[in-house]
Order: sequence, then structure tokens, then C-alpha cells
Amino acid sequence: MKNKTKIIILISVCILIALIGIYFLFPKESNNGNIYVQKVSSVIGSSYTESRYSGVVESQETLDINQDGNKSITDIYVEAGQKVHKGDRLFTYDTTEASNSIAQKKLDIEAQNNEIAAQNNTIADYKAELNKSGDKVEIQARINDASYAIRQAQNTIKSTQTEIDQLNKQIENSTVVSTIDGIVKEINKDGGTDESGNQKPLISITQTGDLRVKGTISEMGSISEGSNVIVRSRVNEDQVYKGTVAKVETDPQSNSNNNFYGNDSGETASKYPFFVSLENNKGLMLGQHVYIEVDNGQSTKKKGIWLDASFIVSDDNGNSYVWVSERGKLKKRKVELGNTDEETYTTEIKSGLSEDDYIAWADDSYSEGMKTTTETQTETDGETNAS
Repeated sequence: MKNKTKIIILISVCILIALIGIYFLFPKESNNGNIYVQKVSSVIGSSYTESRYSGVVESQETLDINQDGNKSITDIYVEAGQKVHKGDRLFTYDTTEASNSIAQKKLDIEAQNNEIAAQNNTIADYKAELNKSGDKVEIQARINDASYAIRQAQNTIKSTQTEIDQLNKQIENSTVVSTIDGIVKEINKDGGTDESGNQKPLISITQTGDLRVKGTISEMGSISEGSNVIVRSRVNEDQVYKGTVAKVETDPQSNSNNNFYGNDSGETASKYPFFVSLENNKGLMLGQHVYIEVDNGQSTKKKGIWLDASFIVSDDNGNSYVWVSERGKLKKRKVELGNTDEETYTTEIKSGLSEDDYIAWADDSYSEGMKTTTETQTETDGETNAS
């Protein structure tokens, strides 16, 4: 029984060794047995992007207009989604109370003017008595009292006129206008509070024209204020915009959506918003979703052939070569290297390669003569997808 067990173990070990040998004998090949190659012109300038974040294009400014709690509104001239320009009417306060108050205060001024006239007549009568016999001291005292009453009335008229001027200014400014060009984001006629418990604005306007990009990071320090970044359109990645990180929020926002490109774990994590100011925004639209990358020079088109370092192999003798496809077979070709860009992980190929050649990613297991292909093989229904 023990001998039988030993034989089974020995056979299993032999099978395992055979499988390992097959793996290393035919490595890095696609499902159809061929090595995948790409045209040099299609990979020129490609580089490793350490981090890519999702972002959204938003306005530089949002104008929130709150209602004066002591006033009621008669008319609102805009609606959500409407475009407005600087100076356009938004809403009008009810001025009925102010107008009634002005009318009453004008009557008060009229009454004070009548009082002044009456006191002036009294003073004239007292002055006439001074020329007659009588107690001149007492008469002068009465003249002084009348003069004091006139000064009080004049002060009352002055303060009442100031109140009237203020009410007139309220009426003149009863129609509130937009101070920016933008789009009405929301209108809250009935008030209410947001998710944070803050009072909602009556009207919120998102500014158009100057745009910025908002992204989020999961770890402080991965992006910092002043960092140069590249913004790419999700629809067309050749549509590139340059910008600078203007601000990084230090207070995290809890979000179950992971905005790191290529990582969708679905786990809840703290997110720190950051904002990118763009050098130009031509072609971008408010609300558009984009990718954000740290700018390592990958968007700059270099002259000549610059390959990602992963395509290039160097031997012990200091020679450099790449794996090329010639007549459908893999071949090692010596190349002359130029400068290396440490930020983009690319190296200049000075000679030995043209943009029309087809190359494969470098791998120690390759050998000359292996078959090559420009198509990728998928295991689903045995379909072959063109690269």
C-alpha cells in the first residue's frame, strides 16, 4: 500500500514538472499561439501614467441669492435651467408696504412744517409784545421755547426725509438682477434646507465662461496645490487640456464611489476634493466628465521615435535591442539609443527602427522565429478581436 502511494506521488510530481516545462517553453503567447505586435507609429510617445483620476467640468463660481426674510416676493422672472446674463432681472420684492410708509411719512413732514409755521407766528406775536409794557423777561422765555420747538420739528423733518430716501432706494432696488453670466441651477420658492441643514438659497446661478475641473483623491499628498496636470476628454483622449491644481480640500468627503481610474472596489473611502484651473477650456462643456493626470510631459509630442522603456532590452555587453516582426516571425533587432525622459519612462531610438515596423513588449522568454500577430484573441466564443 505504501509503495502504491509513493508511485502516485511520483507520477503527480512528473506531471507537475511537465506542465511547468510547457509553460516556460511557450510563454507570453496569445491564445492562438502567436506573439502580439504593434505598429511603432501607434505606440510612439506612449508612457506610463502613474495615476489617473476622474473629474467633472464645473463653473468657477456659483452665485447664491438669499431672500430677505422681512420682504415678500411678487414676481420671479427666471426658471431652473434658464441662461441669464449679467444685469438680467431675477425677481422683484413687494414694495406696497414701502410705498404706504413713504406716503405716511410725507404726511408727518407736512404736519411738522405746519408746526414750524405756527411757532413762527407765535414768535412774531411775542416780539410785538416786547415793544409794549409788560414782563419782558417772561416774553423772551416764551420766544425761546417757540424757537426750540421749531428746531425739534426741523430735526424730525430731516430724519423722516432720510427714512423716505431709504425707502425710495428699496423701491428702486426692489428688482434683483444677476451679477454674472450663467445658468439658473435651482429655485427654492418655498425655502427649505439642504442635506447639511443649511438654508437653501432662493436662486442659485452657475457661472458660465470660466470653467474649472473638480476631482477627488483618496489619499492626501498624492496631488498637491500647484501641481501641473493634464485633463483629457473621456470621449476623445487626444483632446488634452493643461491646468494647475488650484486648491485641495483638507476636509474629506465620504463617498462609496472610488474615483481612481482602474480601481473600482466599491469600498467606502474618504475622498478629498481638488480643483484644477485650466489654461484654456475651448471645447469643454459644463458637467462634462474627464480624466485628470499628473503632467509628466506625456502630452508633449517629441520628434523622432520615443518608446516606452518596456519595449527595450539591454544585454550584458551594453547592446540594446527590440523585438520586431519580420515576415510574421519574431526577430531581435539592435537599436541605437538616444536620450531618456525619466518623467515619461520613454527612450529615444536614434537608429535601427522605423515607424512602420511592428514591435512586441520585451520579454526574456522570447526567442527568434516565434510567430507574430496584430490581433488579440479572446476566450469568449472563440472570437478574435483586431487590435
